[in-house]
Order: sequence, then structure tokens, then C-alpha cells
Amino acid sequence: MASALVVGALCLVISACSGSGTTASGDSASIGVTTSSMFVTIENKAGLPLLDVNVSIIPVGRATEYTRFVGRLENAEKRDIALGDFNGKDGTPFSLRVVRPDGVHVVAKDMNSKSYEVQAPWAQ
Repeated sequence: MASALVVGALCLVISACSGSGTTASGDSASIGVTTSSMFVTIENKAGLPLLDVNVSIIPVGRATEYTRFVGRLENAEKRDIALGDFNGKDGTPFSLRVVRPDGVHVVAKDMNSKSYEVQAPWAQ
């Protein structure tokens, strides 16, 4: 009986860890992040419009961050951002052929100046 409970708990933990690639806690669960081979998708779950939304792709080794300023994201809005729209500080466009991504970092604030920050691993 005890082994069945351990196996069941282990299955729940494994299924929870293999989600959509979003790692969020507390207030940061207000921004959903999903990655694919063509897009980074962000979703506003905060209940208010988000302002100054900045999305960054963090490569392995953290040599250069590739960023994209989104601006405003309305409540419950989901936006796909093409990987080619992300650029490094020197203007170099992001390419999966050249760079191996480690994760996605999203920073935003709502209309009440409450800050949100999400760090999500890159889902393969």
C-alpha cells in the first residue's frame, strides 16, 4: 500500500514538472510563458493590462540576451513573438541554428505599478 502511494506521488510530481515550460510562483504566475521552435508565447493572467513588457531569451552561458520590447499586453491577451523578432544588444537577430536557449525572462508592470517577473526554462 505504501509503495503504491509513493509511485502515485512520484507520477504527480513528474507530470507537474513536464508542463508547458512555465516556471512561476506567487505574483509571477500572472504571466504565462510557452516556447516552441518558432515562437515565444506570453499570456497576461494578471487581471489588469500590463505595461512595459520586455521579453528576453537567455542563452546557455548567458553571453548575449536577445530581447524584444512588447509594450502593452491587455488583460487575458496572448501574444506570439517570432524568434526572429528577438535581437541582441548589437542588433544580431536570434536564431535557433546558432544559439542554444536556456530560458525566457519576462518583466512587466501593471497599471498600479506592481512589478511582475517570470523566469521560464526553454521547453524542447
